[in-house]
Amino acid sequence: MACKTQQVTMMSTPGAAVSPPSIAQIGGGATVQVQYAQAARRHMVDAEALRGSNRLANAGQLYGFVAECGLKALLVACGVPVDPNGGIPQGHKLRQHMPNLHGRIAVAGSLIPNGSLASQFITSMSHTSKFSDWSVDHRYWSDSTLPLTSVPNWRLAAQEVLEMMDKAKEAGVLA
Repeated sequence: MACKTQQVTMMSTPGAAVSPPSIAQIGGGATVQVQYAQAARRHMVDAEALRGSNRLANAGQLYGFVAECGLKALLVACGVPVDPNGGIPQGHKLRQHMPNLHGRIAVAGSLIPNGSLASQFITSMSHTSKFSDWSVDHRYWSDSTLPLTSVPNWRLAAQEVLEMMDKAKEAGVLA
């Protein structure tokens, strides 16, 4: 029932597979730089600190990255190939930012090798659509043009992604 937690397909260039790293390489992070699950949790800690200091523009940006990293952690755990750094490779249809990543999963779910298991977790999240007005490009915008009234919705959706990650970990899907 569970995805193979530590076994991933590595891609060095689009279409060229390389040997997957050992469990120690993935779990320890010494060889694989990209750790989506760890990054999601780090971004949430920082987002909450910024929100507590009323720095909503950057908190909101990080909430989007929480969701993106959490979803990517699940995708990788369910067999989406990674590059030698552990990230979803350039050019892969699931290498997207929010909200495009959420939409791409919906239309390109067949790209997830263990898509039926991934969908059990993805469909449990009802708030990820709240990122529809979030953009990675907000980092360039002036404060007065940012949709800061959406930050509470983004926070709710980010919390939901972390809850999904916790459930996936309990189920043995995420390490």
